[in-house]
Amino acid sequence: MKLSNKGYRFKDIAWRDLLLIPIIYIVLLIFSMVGFGILNTHYTHPDKLMQSMMATVAQVMSYIIAILSFYLMHIKSFPKRFSNGINYVKKHWIFLIFMLLIALGASSLYEWLMQFLPKSLQYSETQNELALNQLFKTPLFLPIAFLLIVIVAPIVEELVFRHILIGELGKKFNFIFMGIISAVTFTLLHVSGAKSPFEFGAYFILAIILVVSYLKAKRNLAASMTIHILNNLISFIWTLFIIY
Repeated sequence: MKLSNKGYRFKDIAWRDLLLIPIIYIVLLIFSMVGFGILNTHYTHPDKLMQSMMATVAQVMSYIIAILSFYLMHIKSFPKRFSNGINYVKKHWIFLIFMLLIALGASSLYEWLMQFLPKSLQYSETQNELALNQLFKTPLFLPIAFLLIVIVAPIVEELVFRHILIGELGKKFNFIFMGIISAVTFTLLHVSGAKSPFEFGAYFILAIILVVSYLKAKRNLAASMTIHILNNLISFIWTLFIIY
């Protein structure tokens, strides 16, 4: 696992990849404005579920455009990148499953320990999970929820938090240091509306596993992306089981 950033120069960083971040936010803003404009035109007082569904559609569209943008930025090298990723997963699938099990086990242990906290600091589900659960209330909307939670969100989050922050910026700012930054910012994104400070730990555990897996794979994005997708798939299936 090569963690040294010696030999890299600023010109070695794929600066164009950083454009994904403003692309995501600008496209999300545009689709949100258009979507909520249409919603408000047809409904005087749209309820929270309608608003949540519209926000989800806007998020899915912005993520799809971000993925397509990344593909177009690397259209010549993408087939090789994709092939290398598939080959890594085939060769190291036991390691990936092992890391996933560590993440699930550590998260379960953490949630069990939370019951010993004072009532004011406890939580049954994170605010992020409660928000996502709204998407499961309409069966017809489940395909969109699946697309967001299991497919496009993990891909985009890995592109931003692992590829850009660690894989690219780590070339000059140290891979381990940017790994820490990646884990913290990834966690903060998911607990922005947290009511308990201990919600941070629930996502930080997964973030650490994703960072370690990515670095262990010599910054092959397929490693952390596979774990992230499988983790979200399990969560999606578990939520379906609970609700239905």
